Amino acid sequence: MSDKKRRIRRILYTLILLLTGWYVVNHLEELRLLLSTFGNANPAWLLVALGAHIVWLMVIAASLQSTYTLTGIHESLRHLLPLTTAGNFLNVVAPSYGLGALAVFMADGSKRGLPAGKVSTASILYMVYDYIGFMIILPVGLIVLSMRDALSPVITASSMIAAVIASVVFTATYLGFKNTGRLKHFLQKLARLINGMLFALFRREVLSMSRIRLFADNVTDGLREVRAASHSLIIPALLALLNKASAMLILLLAAKAFQVNLDPAVLFASFTIAYLFNIVSVTPSGIGFVEGALTLILSNLGVPLAQAAAITVTYRGITFWLTLLYGLIAIRMIGYPLRSAGIPGRTETAPQAPPGYLRNEASFKRDPKLSS
Repeated sequence: MSDKKRRIRRILYTLILLLTGWYVVNHLEELRLLLSTFGNANPAWLLVALGAHIVWLMVIAASLQSTYTLTGIHESLRHLLPLTTAGNFLNVVAPSYGLGALAVFMADGSKRGLPAGKVSTASILYMVYDYIGFMIILPVGLIVLSMRDALSPVITASSMIAAVIASVVFTATYLGFKNTGRLKHFLQKLARLINGMLFALFRREVLSMSRIRLFADNVTDGLREVRAASHSLIIPALLALLNKASAMLILLLAAKAFQVNLDPAVLFASFTIAYLFNIVSVTPSGIGFVEGALTLILSNLGVPLAQAAAITVTYRGITFWLTLLYGLIAIRMIGYPLRSAGIPGRTETAPQAPPGYLRNEASFKRDPKLSS
């Protein structure tokens, strides 16, 4: 590595640390409350919950591994575990509506010489299956809340927003499977609509059309590989549901740590609301919104308010703050690359392929001039 690259890498890590420090300083009260709450929890159940958290992170990595396999990329769980954790970390400290994690996956793929189209598609499918898993459990959670007279207009409106987001994601994916040309047209039309809506606010093109076109090309290339492996589409769906079940287990164990037994209906409904506001929120990972909504819904479903607050703080302390800590470590473990990942949303000129590769229709081949 050249001295210049080393300096740039040090600057990047310094910036990440500064962002992390700024984030922690702005949430010191939450951290103090978390430590105080942990001190009052049953240590045995808390330890089991921490173990369940490790399982949850492994399931998340396995979910990405399954979508990688769909596109013909075979990666080990050992490599993908820190990669997905680092992606989650970047989404929090540098909020970008999920594109932070995508940038981590793309940059890692570029570093390892993987075709950009396949990595793009695997990353997108990873997010698509996550939405599929949630949209399966959302109606059940809403039915439970309705039966318990705990379904508020805010929850209903938030559910509708989540459904609209999921519909857009599912439509784009369906178009990609059926007709790659329609997918490119859909993405470009959607980008123009978003740019038009946000132009009055930012006075510039928020989503670069050149990057949207490159992104669409990459995704359509990867989808060609996925269509050939359509028999394996069920595995990522099952892992997406296992992802939700693992997170739900952490919530159950957090309640056990405070001598509260959540019956299946309450557990399912409260987890659904926590995940809903994790998605439909203006803050990274729903911080502030998830805590308030989960405490309120647990209280409405019969959990004493003090215990509901303690359960919420413990659950979020494990699934959010502990994951954030692991992510900071993972960023260094994976040696986060400095190359551009070629994702939409930035206005500078987009690279046409990962470094060291020439783009040729649906495949990438090694550039002999850059391999020396």
